[in-house]
Parts: sequence; C-alpha cells; structure tokens
Amino acid sequence: MILLCIILSIITIICLTLLLSMLHDIKKINEQIDYKNRHESHFEIFTQSNQNQIKKLQNHLNALYEEIQAIQEQASKKEKEMQTLMSGISHDIRTPLTSMQGYLKLIDETKDEKEKKKYLKTIEYRLDTLKAILEDLFLHSKISDCDYKLQKENIEIYPLICKVMASFYYDFEEKGIEPVIHFSNEHLQILANQDMIIRMIQNLINNVLKHGKDSFEIREENGVIYFMNTIAQSDQIDVESLFDRFYKNDHARHSDSTGLGLSIVKEIVQKHNWKIDAIIEHDLLKIRIDMK
Repeated sequence: MILLCIILSIITIICLTLLLSMLHDIKKINEQIDYKNRHESHFEIFTQSNQNQIKKLQNHLNALYEEIQAIQEQASKKEKEMQTLMSGISHDIRTPLTSMQGYLKLIDETKDEKEKKKYLKTIEYRLDTLKAILEDLFLHSKISDCDYKLQKENIEIYPLICKVMASFYYDFEEKGIEPVIHFSNEHLQILANQDMIIRMIQNLINNVLKHGKDSFEIREENGVIYFMNTIAQSDQIDVESLFDRFYKNDHARHSDSTGLGLSIVKEIVQKHNWKIDAIIEHDLLKIRIDMK
C-alpha cells in the first residue's frame, strides 16, 4: 500500500511538472504573439519545449503568420499596382481630353471650313485614342482578376493570325512594312479563348506599328510562335521591362499609348498557362510565345 502511494505520488509530481512546463511554454508563446501583434514584428515564434504538441503548435503558428504576411504583402503590392495604374491611366486620359478641348476652342474661333474639318478629324482621332485607353484599362482589370476564368475552345491559330493581319493592311502599307508569316504547321490547333488571342495579336501588331522599323515576321516552329521586327535604337530598350505596365522607352513614347499593350499580352499568355519572353539580337526584337 505504501509502495502504491509512493508510485502515485511520483506520477502526480511528474504530471504536475509536465503541466507546469506546458503552461510556462504556452505563456511564453502567448507573450510572443502579443508582442508580434502590437509591433507587427516578423520574427518566428520560438519555444525551448521538448513536448511534441508544443512544437507542433509552434510550427502551426509560424506557418499561419507566414501565410498572413504573404497575404498582406500581396495586398500591399496590389494596392501599389492599382495606384500606379490609376496614375498612369489618368495621365493618358488627360492628354487626349486636353487636346480635344483645345481643338474645340479652335473650331469655335475659326470660320474656315477646311480648318474646321481638319480639327474635327483630329478630335475624332483623339476620341479613338481615348476609347483604346479605356478598353485597355477594362481588359487589364478583367484579366488581372484572379477569379476570372477563360472560356477556351480548340482553334487554328494560323488563319486567325492571317485574319487579324489583314485588318492592318493599310497600316502596314502606310508604315512601309511588308509582313511575312511562316508556319511549319498551318493547321496548328491550340486550346484558347479566341477573343483574347485576337486581342493579343492586335496588341503585338500595334507594338510593331508604333515602334517597328523595316520588317515584321511571324514564324511558328514546333508550337512556338515568334513575333520579330526590326527596331531603331535597340540599345535604349530594356528587354527585362518590356512587358511591365506603363513601360515606354523615352524615344518611342507615344501620346496614344497607355503602356499596357505588351503587359496585357503577357497576362493573356499567362492566363493560358503559356510562356513568353523577349530578346534583342542586333536591331531585331524577338517576342517568343511558347504555346506547348
């Protein structure tokens, strides 16, 4: 009987010691949590306990805080991107609006009908510019949404490119560029959203018309499509920033460009789980889209 009491006493002391140790560890963890919350600190919660459950609690809390920090950083990044977007778009919208106001004033002041027609044509061009800016903004916001899902179908990319290219016939003629299209497989099919692919091709062609020089070629090899055009002053172009929002190298800055064109191209490519990159070889810009 005495032996049993001794054993029970020992077990009780061990249990109490473990309990006090766990309570001490929990207290220390709570103190660290309080400090982290008050000071928004990013240190990892630490405990010297050898208890498995306390260690698991420590790991779970650190993982939770790491996830919260990642979400906060992503939210902060999105907020900064939105501020930059609004700032850039505001500038781009203000330019054609200011221009139109000036030409409306000139129309009101002049009596020359030829001059009025010239001013009206300029206003019409500025309205088209404003429409393009707003369309870019809408599309950018749409495809940047994580919850936006593409409706895809099997389409042949070659005839689609030819159709879009044909719609720019007079633009290329005016620029003095004769585009070339070469596909190893003219019946190449891709699983994609047709409207998005049309917009992607349009933006790539618009980039060539604004910044290209003498030649433009679209070439396909084994499911990889290259958009290649010669450029002026290639040393002034930062290839690493080419797909960034609002990137416009100074010498080629256009008042009718939002700087979103190639950024939208990249987002469309990523929405389809493809890859895109760009290189410059001498005076030739190559934009490569891997659709495999």
